[in-house]
Amino acid sequence: MNWETFNFEIEKLAKKIDYKPDAIVGIVRGGIIPARILSTKLKVEQVYCVNVSKVGNERKVKTAILDDLIDKNLLLVEDVLESALSIIAAKEHLENRKAIVKTAALYITHQSRLTPDFYIDRIKFPLEFQFPWEY
Repeated sequence: MNWETFNFEIEKLAKKIDYKPDAIVGIVRGGIIPARILSTKLKVEQVYCVNVSKVGNERKVKTAILDDLIDKNLLLVEDVLESALSIIAAKEHLENRKAIVKTAALYITHQSRLTPDFYIDRIKFPLEFQFPWEY
């Protein structure tokens, strides 16, 4: 996938999002660039990043957001949901901090354990392409 195709796809995703978050949260690594671009398209100034690491068979959030998240509407963003374990862990973490969380991804696979609130399409895994920031 080149940048032109990515821009077309992120625009399709942005048009599907009928939610006005107070902040957007990108999951490191794949969700950072889509989160930043969605923040511009959705006119959301506050952007956070969370790092989710695999620890044994579990996923653990390794980044603290220091701001108060109580009753904040958040949009949690990832590029592709393969198993979705990272976005599930991040969503639970943010909800435990009393945030209201909706999820978004460009694509999901059939193996995904979560269907996000907003996404473009289901795709095959392994992926047949790379995002432009992965080259």
